Amino acid sequence: MAGIQSIIANQSFFQATQGTAAQMGIKTGLNAVARPGAILLDNDIDQHTKKFSASKEFLYQAISLAMYMLVIIPIFKNGAYKLAKNKFKDEAVFKAFDTPDKFKAFYKLEEADKVKKLKELSKNGDTFSRKNITEQSEHLANGVIETSSLIGTVLGLAVVAPLTATKAIHPILKAVGIVKDEEPNKKA
Repeated sequence: MAGIQSIIANQSFFQATQGTAAQMGIKTGLNAVARPGAILLDNDIDQHTKKFSASKEFLYQAISLAMYMLVIIPIFKNGAYKLAKNKFKDEAVFKAFDTPDKFKAFYKLEEADKVKKLKELSKNGDTFSRKNITEQSEHLANGVIETSSLIGTVLGLAVVAPLTATKAIHPILKAVGIVKDEEPNKKA
């Protein structure tokens, strides 16, 4: 129990799980393991149906997770951050951090490390300090990133990923030999 407690209490673990994208990625990743696992453990299902259903569920979750993490979130997060940089041109936080990932790395720092980072960034001709990059401006940038991640989550996992996954599942199952050309359980 001490091992689990030390992981959960670890500040790095806490920081890594604070974003919408991270939380949904973890949830979908767990679904990719737990749902097929539950199907495989059900002894009231015949072997072929078990294999087919577990494989289909795993592929659905894995494809959805890949679409979400590799396509949806980067597009929404980067796109929204670029829009915010254009809309809030006078906000120093958007001048100091050209990508959402660079900002998030800064955002997770302790206060003393934030001041050091701002001094480092100021060497390039711009002057960044706690006077022009306030907690309020940090919350603005973080809000842009998290809101876009939330919108990407809803659209990605509710619309885009399911459409993509359902188109890809049967060809993959057919390629690995789980589905034959004529599947007897197809709807008439």
